[in-house]
Amino acid sequence: MNHQDPPPSSPPPGLTWTEENYRALARFVQSYSGIIMERVAQKGVRERLTQHIQSLGISSIDDYLLLLQSPKSAALRGELISLITVSESYFFRNPDQFRYIARTLLPRLAANRQELGLRREIRVLSAGCSTGEETYSLAAICLWFQRRHPDLAITVVGADINPRNVELARAGIYRDRSFRQVSRDLRHEFGFPLYREIPEGYAVEEELRRFVQFKTLNLKDPDALKCHAGSDIIMCRNVLIYFEETFRNALLQTFQGLLNPGGMLFLGETESLAAVPAGFELVPCLRAYGYRKLHPSGHTP
Repeated sequence: MNHQDPPPSSPPPGLTWTEENYRALARFVQSYSGIIMERVAQKGVRERLTQHIQSLGISSIDDYLLLLQSPKSAALRGELISLITVSESYFFRNPDQFRYIARTLLPRLAANRQELGLRREIRVLSAGCSTGEETYSLAAICLWFQRRHPDLAITVVGADINPRNVELARAGIYRDRSFRQVSRDLRHEFGFPLYREIPEGYAVEEELRRFVQFKTLNLKDPDALKCHAGSDIIMCRNVLIYFEETFRNALLQTFQGLLNPGGMLFLGETESLAAVPAGFELVPCLRAYGYRKLHPSGHTP
């Protein structure tokens, strides 16, 4: 299905979208980020881009494309991603994955460290974290577990390519749409503090905000991902659907390389894979699933 918008009916002088330059922009976006614009671009994207380009004082689409490719245009590329992507998430989406992490995976990871005499922290990465609801959900579970195991260090990082998302995640202020009944159910089930009401909506509890680090991260950049080697949990949900198959498969293998043996990858409930990726085994997580990294010998650690 083609989701591209038609050119604006009355484009500003000197700034005209054609199918050719729109396709050139789509190719750049995919090359830079892996994102297929047809899968993310919403109604009015060309109009938003037109207004943005005009605000830069640029008179043609071709000049804008050239500027995007400059090594000094990282901020401009971030603005482009913010304009073409739409973020929507809520706390504890697909709740059985979080229940499994709290009651099964974290205890197993902690036991493995005690058995092996390891002092290194458990490392958690929320990749493609949108505006932070997923990351704070992970952090709430990890903080709940750490309080019961005070000698265990846990780090939680939320990362997204969209700098506007990262800014909103750091602020930690949300409205009703970020909370569903399941969000409230898990909050009561585990009894952890999650948010407090403020005039603007709901603010994530300060202890939870301090527990999390947010950063911009392009999943197409292998060097940027290297610092997450040695992860124990990677959650990358409802992200792969925006990538083409070759890059999607390559990213899954990158995640496999970043995880410690026995570490787990969690995808979105609608992101069914045709086959279990190499180096993983499929693990039932109550009514959900995850992928556990196998030991090099082929056995589960």
